Amino acid sequence: MPHPRFVELLDKMKEIHYAKDHDYAGDVPFSNFRKSESFGVSAWKGAMVRMSDKWSRLCTLSTKEAMVKDEKFEDTLLDLANYALIIYILREEEAKKQTQHL
Repeated sequence: MPHPRFVELLDKMKEIHYAKDHDYAGDVPFSNFRKSESFGVSAWKGAMVRMSDKWSRLCTLSTKEAMVKDEKFEDTLLDLANYALIIYILREEEAKKQTQHL
């Protein structure tokens, strides 16, 4: 049986994803990540860059207090988990497109 807090955090991750997808992507899921393709960078690699920004923030937050108070250490951890799932999906989609072209 899963830890109850784990399940609660999965629900919170879903809430965060819905809210950010609404604000950043709009009507097309992950369209904000797909914009990197106009620069010749695959969507999943573009998401990796954004994930690295989150990782950098997490490293900073682990050593000093943030001056920008809108995102806490815990929020950044949940964002990293969401980014991991987004990258997983974008890589799946890219692999599927590649096999369809064979």
